[in-house]
Amino acid sequence: MQYALRSLGRRMQSRAELERKLLARTTPEVARSVIARLLEWGYLDDRAFAEAFVRSRRERWGALRLRAELARRGVDERTVGEVLAEGEEGEGEVARALALLGKSAWRHKGEHARMVRFLQARGFALAVAVEAAQRFEKLREDGETK
Repeated sequence: MQYALRSLGRRMQSRAELERKLLARTTPEVARSVIARLLEWGYLDDRAFAEAFVRSRRERWGALRLRAELARRGVDERTVGEVLAEGEEGEGEVARALALLGKSAWRHKGEHARMVRFLQARGFALAVAVEAAQRFEKLREDGETK
């Protein structure tokens, strides 16, 4: 129990993450008991973990990467979908991608493909990346960006 509390004290974790750590140190019965107690006390909450995770990374990552990282951490798909749906979708995703492009140094015209790859590597969908790159180039042509 102390190990689990110390681990949660360092950073929020999903149920699956903590369970993996506990199983490496103790028996499955003890791990299940500790997890059950932490859930009962409210110290372990996958939804709160997912919300905090998304809030801290939404500026830099697209929905695809957020979804993949949360799944890797063991958060169930329904919870991930709900948390991502609560945030900005559609136009908000394009706006975040556009802001990310604005923070990067794009010096030359014709870097459209590089911008799209840059955004896709950060988990933005292809359609979002293309739209953001087009808008960024339009803003640059109009003299509204660096």
